[in-house]
Amino acid sequence: MVGVTFFGNFDLASLSIWLFWGFFALLIYYLQTENMREGYPLELEDGTPAPNQGPFPVPKPKTFRLPFGKGEVTVPSAANEAAHRRTDLALARTAVGEGFPHAPTGNPMLDGVGPAAWVPRRDEAELDGHGHNKIVPMTQLDGFKISAGRDPRGLPVQAGDLEVVGRVSDLWIDAPEQLVRYLEIELNSGAKRLVPLTLARIWEDRVRVNFLASDSFDGIPATKSLTEVTKLEEDKISAYVASGWMYDAPKRKRGF
Repeated sequence: MVGVTFFGNFDLASLSIWLFWGFFALLIYYLQTENMREGYPLELEDGTPAPNQGPFPVPKPKTFRLPFGKGEVTVPSAANEAAHRRTDLALARTAVGEGFPHAPTGNPMLDGVGPAAWVPRRDEAELDGHGHNKIVPMTQLDGFKISAGRDPRGLPVQAGDLEVVGRVSDLWIDAPEQLVRYLEIELNSGAKRLVPLTLARIWEDRVRVNFLASDSFDGIPATKSLTEVTKLEEDKISAYVASGWMYDAPKRKRGF
């Protein structure tokens, strides 16, 4: 028999389990190093290299070709890290040691720090699998309609301090997902701003945005185009509106 005459007293079960543990260790090493393609080497809050870089080395650079002629991205690379780093943050240390929170030195909602922080993503619209803009105003789409719930278009928009700041003028749709992502609000000032649908509450006779006070709506970052929103603009808009839950809390009316 093969198991007796060829292997003799060799323990095949022991070999199998050690081969598995070896494969598993290599898999963990591979996955961990691949996970370090962005955000590494680690840095301290002031931008200097961190003394503790962890037990795994940074992987060798790899170049990815982006679809639809969007160029290439090499990670890890100093150029890629610099493109996604903000160096003009209006923050000040609250302690000498590392790991302590930093305090805003200006208007945190406008400066984009703390809960209002955003990432410098590419200033271009997100595309679907066919190269078309994913998020489009509903007025620019054929065949889309509100299939359930209250259509909020035309409803007044009420801020967290119960002041009416404008009306919903359009809905911005994630076409591939067939979801409403943003409410387009025409403010009393005449300006138009986007508010994430998930941060608004639609009632029968109005739309409530509890996150912001009435004097903060004009500060919502505007889009360069009336028909598309870029990934950078999405980050700034969502961060600004969401941060109002903390920064505009003193102005919010309770019990409503």
